[in-house]
Amino acid sequence: MSEKLNMKNEKPAIFSLRQATENDLLFLFKVSTDAMKPVVEALSPDKEFDNESELAAYKDKFNPEKVEVVQFEGKDVGRLRVVRSSESIYIGGVQILPAFQGNGIGGAIFKKLIEESKTTNIPIALEVHDVNKQAINFYIKLGFVSGEKVGNKIVMRYMPNA
Repeated sequence: MSEKLNMKNEKPAIFSLRQATENDLLFLFKVSTDAMKPVVEALSPDKEFDNESELAAYKDKFNPEKVEVVQFEGKDVGRLRVVRSSESIYIGGVQILPAFQGNGIGGAIFKKLIEESKTTNIPIALEVHDVNKQAINFYIKLGFVSGEKVGNKIVMRYMPNA
């Protein structure tokens, strides 16, 4: 049995969220590529990163209305995408710039999402790459359980009041 992270005894980082705008495109692309670099390298070690084509692909899919910018100590440090429905609180992406990882920002974000899940009795769902062991262990400590595997991703769920 895994031990859940005791969020009550840890002082969470203070963060804020703001709605992304078109002007955040380059910043959010940097967050996404920098934070996901170890995962991308593990999935495709022989593939060379082509910044220009990756940016073009990111720009084609970019919808600022669906993304929030994570701020910490007055600085933009990450991105968060959450899709809420009556069936789930789906975390479609959370990344923090590597220089700001380890400050408790992710834990604080998830503490708020878990509180929302418990209040609404709606489970949280997310997908994580199977090579991202650090993230998988983080989610398990928060009380998420692994579910089905979809390609190279594992679906994980947090069940409120479980």
